[in-house]
Amino acid sequence: MDEIRFYQKPWFVSFVLGILLLGIYLYDFFFQGGQLRIIISIGFDLFVFLLVLLPACVFFYAQFVLPIHKHQERGKIGDRLWLHAFNGHGPAIFVKNGRLVERSGESEKEGPGVLWLDTASAVVTRTDTAFKNFLEPGVHFTDKDEKIASIISLHTQSHRIGPEKGDKPFDPQKENPTGEEQIKYAEVQARRMTVSAMTRDGIEVVPVINVTFKLDATPARGQEKGSRFGFDKDAVEKAARGEGISASSKPEEMKHVAWNQLPALIAVDLWREFLSKYTLNELFSASLDPLGEIPQPGPTPKEDEQESLGPARAGFFAKILKKINDVFEDRLKQLIPEHEIAKTESDASDKPAEKKDESKRTALQIINQMIRARMTQAAVVVLDECGRQAEGFTFSDEYKTLTERGLKISSVSVSGLYFSEDIEKQIVEKWTTTWMANAKADRSRIERLSSVYNANGRQKALQDHALTLSRAISKENPADIASAVKILLQRTQSDVKSNDRLLRRTTTEVEGIDEIINWMGV
Repeated sequence: MDEIRFYQKPWFVSFVLGILLLGIYLYDFFFQGGQLRIIISIGFDLFVFLLVLLPACVFFYAQFVLPIHKHQERGKIGDRLWLHAFNGHGPAIFVKNGRLVERSGESEKEGPGVLWLDTASAVVTRTDTAFKNFLEPGVHFTDKDEKIASIISLHTQSHRIGPEKGDKPFDPQKENPTGEEQIKYAEVQARRMTVSAMTRDGIEVVPVINVTFKLDATPARGQEKGSRFGFDKDAVEKAARGEGISASSKPEEMKHVAWNQLPALIAVDLWREFLSKYTLNELFSASLDPLGEIPQPGPTPKEDEQESLGPARAGFFAKILKKINDVFEDRLKQLIPEHEIAKTESDASDKPAEKKDESKRTALQIINQMIRARMTQAAVVVLDECGRQAEGFTFSDEYKTLTERGLKISSVSVSGLYFSEDIEKQIVEKWTTTWMANAKADRSRIERLSSVYNANGRQKALQDHALTLSRAISKENPADIASAVKILLQRTQSDVKSNDRLLRRTTTEVEGIDEIINWMGV
């Protein structure tokens, strides 16, 4: 880009215009009449220009500098324009997608400033001693002693921690490495140690951990005012106050821990905790029972809501519902014999409660499930030292911490495991010797599940069809057996023809039904 010539710069144009105006006034002063008249004229012109025209122009054009609508805001912009003319203004900063857009050194300026935040950003400001304001998207004016303390992105964020693509964390360092190779090796080892953990039998595992999260705020919908990414002042304040200094950093370094680094660090701690409960063989072997579900505590009603909830009463509507229920029971007894009802109730009582999926899990699946639960649920199951579910439950400190920081976790996963070369060979050899048995076991399991699902589907279809026929009989209330048979045939014919898939598979049966109906003279 070509450099701007000096005569094209704004200061040069202003300087030339000032010299020209000064020359005109000097000419008018010395060559146009008496000195007193000229002095009065010049004084009046300066008064009108400096105290009336110039402030009015600045106030008018201030509305075009930033997207503002209020007269008070125009006045603040005008004040900052005056300060800018004398280099006494503070920082003028635009925040886009949670990042500063500024000129070099802009944040270090003293004096009243202005912040313009896009719809995906929030900012926390501070004085020398405390936080001051928690700013939502829009235009905001800062005081002389006000600085940016933290910038909060309202986007959904995904953080990846662990080895990068192409890293070989277990490879030894080359002999006689160059300076660049030493730096690269140190970076790989730093990423390795960030997520490295040990199994119960002492095997090091290095994973890739992905965490997706955002500020716990509800986005504005439809015609609602506010950010479409969601802004909540309390959540922003919690996130900003949760920032700190790394305890492992040296006093002279004072490493800053941003608000959005917390979820990944918590996920790493949980990964290390749960991996230590399992052996290497359990990590990929589907030999563990699935975990149970823990009911989550509901939100506590507010005091005014609790007062508005009166005691439950069995009144007029309860009596009506009881009468309706009695009518249905009487009608059911007329349609179904008593011994059938007794048999149905007996089957229902003998049938065990619906169970959770009993398919086995690998330790890696259990670890992923537990990390996700500890970061997204208030109450979680308890695992013993061997990774098996114990009795009772516990409250998640990690979920509490994230909630106190104003964060909401969308997903978390552990994948892409790295092992030393010897361990990888051991895993491959074991897989080679067991893959056929595992494949046969999976095939047998799938066939069993298919048979169970087919039987359940067939039974449900029969029940639905019987219910449809019983409703048709109940609606028509036939006088004799012949009329009842006609109704059953017609309803069956209608159901089959309304289902394309069923019609294609029962062409012969449909023709038989048609012949029977024609024979009966329907």
